[in-house]
Amino acid sequence: MALRASDEDRERTVELLRAHQAAGRLTVDELEERSAAALAAVHVEDLAALTADLPVPAQTVAPAGRRRMPRIPGRASFSGRWSARVSPDDAMADLMIHVAPALTAYGYDIVERSRTRLVLERHTTPAWVIVVCVVLFPFGLLALLARREERIAIDLIERGGETVIVAQGVAPLPVRKAFAELEL
Repeated sequence: MALRASDEDRERTVELLRAHQAAGRLTVDELEERSAAALAAVHVEDLAALTADLPVPAQTVAPAGRRRMPRIPGRASFSGRWSARVSPDDAMADLMIHVAPALTAYGYDIVERSRTRLVLERHTTPAWVIVVCVVLFPFGLLALLARREERIAIDLIERGGETVIVAQGVAPLPVRKAFAELEL
């Protein structure tokens, strides 16, 4: 199952294509064709294919010491992207050795694993459930059925001699910080 692209992903790809056209790497016709394909893209892999033959601009890499680390506590969505000069199989092996155990220790379970995709989920009970159980006892016990799901999908996209790793999902602050550190 491929990771679906968001509107923000599509717009970011179109902006990147415009920058390459301004640098002379694409003609106006190529820009129009690729931009139309980017805006119609359904999956992240479709977007990566549109820029596979273009260099990664230097301004996309945050300088050391100026990284944007997440600071808002609680559950929030995140996305991260980084590259590794290894095959997707080696990248998946590294994810299984280093990332999966850390997330498993944090309460996530692996629900899907393939050569190019790793999906982890964690189910939690919201804090408000305790208050409802106590205040509305015994009927409040039904609130125990309320569950919250946090899901992280990590996709590996082969691009030239390297693998682009895209992680997206909903996670608590410590997990989001860990993924932000990987982007550097």
